[in-house]
Amino acid sequence: MKAILTTFFFLITFSAIGSDKIEITGHITSGKEHLPFATVSVNDGAFGTSADDHGHFKIELEKGKEYTILVSAIGYSPQQKKITATKGVREIHFNLDKDLLQLNEVIVSSSRREQSRKETAAVVNVVSKEIFTASSSKVVADGLNFVSGARVENTCGNCGSSSLRLNGLEGPYTQILMDSRPIFNGLVSVYGLEQIPVSMVDQIEVVRGGGSVLFGANAIGGTVNIITKAPQFNSYEVGTNISTIDGKSNDYNVYFNTSVVSKNDKTGAYIYGSYRNRDAWNANPNDVWYKVDDSGQAIGAPLKDDFTELPQLKTASIGTKIYHNFNDQNKITGDLRYIHEDRRGGNKLNEAPENTDITEWINMGIVSGSVNYDWFSKDKKTHLNGYSNLQYVKRNSYYGANQAPDGYGLTTGTTYVGGLQANLDLGKMFNAQTYFVVGTEYIFDEINDKKLGYFDQDSGQETNDIPVSNQQSQTMAIFAQNEWKGNKLSVLIGARMDYVMIKDFENPENNKNVPAINPRINLKYNITDDMQLRGGFATGFRAPQMFSEDLHIEVAGGQAVRTVLDPDLKAETSFSYNLAWDYEKKIGNVQTYFLVEGFHTRIKDRFDNQYQYLDDGTLINYKRNSTSDAIVQGVNLEAKVAPSEKLNIQAAYTIQTAEYEEDNQWGDEDSSTSKYILRTPNQYGSLTLNYKPAQKWTTSLTGIYTGSMYVPLLPGGFIDGQPVENESLIETQSFIDMGVKVSYKTTLGRKATIELGTGVKNIFNQMQDQFVSGADRDAAFVYGPITPRMYFIEVKIGNLL
Repeated sequence: MKAILTTFFFLITFSAIGSDKIEITGHITSGKEHLPFATVSVNDGAFGTSADDHGHFKIELEKGKEYTILVSAIGYSPQQKKITATKGVREIHFNLDKDLLQLNEVIVSSSRREQSRKETAAVVNVVSKEIFTASSSKVVADGLNFVSGARVENTCGNCGSSSLRLNGLEGPYTQILMDSRPIFNGLVSVYGLEQIPVSMVDQIEVVRGGGSVLFGANAIGGTVNIITKAPQFNSYEVGTNISTIDGKSNDYNVYFNTSVVSKNDKTGAYIYGSYRNRDAWNANPNDVWYKVDDSGQAIGAPLKDDFTELPQLKTASIGTKIYHNFNDQNKITGDLRYIHEDRRGGNKLNEAPENTDITEWINMGIVSGSVNYDWFSKDKKTHLNGYSNLQYVKRNSYYGANQAPDGYGLTTGTTYVGGLQANLDLGKMFNAQTYFVVGTEYIFDEINDKKLGYFDQDSGQETNDIPVSNQQSQTMAIFAQNEWKGNKLSVLIGARMDYVMIKDFENPENNKNVPAINPRINLKYNITDDMQLRGGFATGFRAPQMFSEDLHIEVAGGQAVRTVLDPDLKAETSFSYNLAWDYEKKIGNVQTYFLVEGFHTRIKDRFDNQYQYLDDGTLINYKRNSTSDAIVQGVNLEAKVAPSEKLNIQAAYTIQTAEYEEDNQWGDEDSSTSKYILRTPNQYGSLTLNYKPAQKWTTSLTGIYTGSMYVPLLPGGFIDGQPVENESLIETQSFIDMGVKVSYKTTLGRKATIELGTGVKNIFNQMQDQFVSGADRDAAFVYGPITPRMYFIEVKIGNLL
């Protein structure tokens, strides 16, 4: 027995002497409340863990070594502490302050690597969950209006297509990314912003100007990076939103999402789904229109307007994102999603499209998936990322007027993006921390569009399918970027080289090989700890190929508008400059943030659209290079103030000019010209205000201001019963689209919370004051707020609300 006790004592003593690990217990709070699921990072990400649902964590450290521990949580300012692992240190406490203005988000869109938004060399705006919640957003498009310099507009009164303008530039000038990958191709972008539910989105990062040129072509106006949710901890949420326009047109939306993570944090899965059903809406049912003969003269009795301003819409989506950590150095992530949408606008929605006066209908399915592999060196100073993304789109459609049998079409698109990227932490160089990014990327994009054959009643013959476009583009790119981060001055220099090969199988003379090199430089100077100055220059380009907006067969004056490319069409190029000053200061308990940003973008060899009527009545949009440059310049202003946890106010405003150097022809070959870039207001802005009168209650006020702008009106249709016979340029009124929401949150049980909300969108029912009636109307004559006054109620249940 004595021998056994001696051996046992020896083992314990040997273990205590030989052990080189010390277990540290930590707890994380904010005030008196513990924070669940906070992220704990040790030595700049060398290793780490997450807090449990009570805000506690444990980590093992080597005895005698010094460590830097950083704790961060969404909605809170991060806190960092240095400790030395000794027997006397067994517990460490972090008390985080609430980041009421959300200024410390981690972003990737500025330099293709994760970093705090405050540390980036370029100005980055983030659309977060809080903005989606305050504005009661259903889809991505609803939240983007609350970013300075950004404006979402409706571009078609029949089908309800939308477009995002950054710094006044049209939709094709913005590079939209999904998880940093350019799979949001031209075919998807026509309706895509309305197809992505916010239930799958973690945050949206917006970089204005060409400061994110490393992500590829089209990043002239800027880059919008939609970061989808990833599993972080066990959670769930289900909800519904029911909206109504005067009790006549309703919009129903239901969704769910859940996240499951293994106990050892090695494996996790996030699953989401949503369904939306919106009724069509007609703005002017009491207006009248007439059928017209071949000479354009009104004939027959007056007819009541029954044409939609908002199309009928049904959208369903489902998807998942899964990760597995093999160890601290290797991680694989995969995602798969499917979106299906059926939208229809025009009139006689219950009849077959070829029996109506006008119909724009699409039935679209989008399936996409990706695999990402990450490898980290043991010291976390080297990060290799390989990625592969594939997307397939199938779109059945009908675009036609006056019972046209040939309006049916089928469009398919395949997009593949694959690449390899290396992020290197090179340590100190020139007395500054140095980070180097290098990579290569391959993009394949194929679009096939055709008009479907039909049975010709007059001839008794079956017609053949007619190809509209069969185009393929392949892009091979390499990019490199170096960033020096000093205490005062940070310098970022990078460039991307693209080689684009375009094949047009219908018109081989349009085949092109387009090389392009686009550099960027960004500087950031810390004037004080609270004040920073940023400046940048970048070039950009758009390859001369068919884009989705071209394949979207718009109906103008009752005619199908088809695009034809000039055989000599060459790439557009751009030069962008920006200079920004921002100031972040906590005065007592009041958190404040202010930004002033000046921008200037010049576009050369820009794509110019000219309309021409053919003998058969088809309206051709002829795309060629213009000799007149386009110049957009102005100032973005932002202000954020949070006096307390009960109140925060955020406002953004843009003042700009958007003009051509010479007058631009905007109609057919005999039309008038304009120096203004059309559909672009010189002033616009947004406001959000959140007030919590009590712990369980929140009141949100949102507003979107759109200044006056010039909008073209093409011949066709009727306004106030009178025919629209001539082209004209309309100067619109300005609009203030205000919304209010009241919500109440309470617990249902130990791990369940319910939130009830109700409110009104577009309180003052701000809408354009003229609508065109009739089958021959100009469908693109839409401006101002997208939806009229709308009442809504919503319910959410989850464990993390």
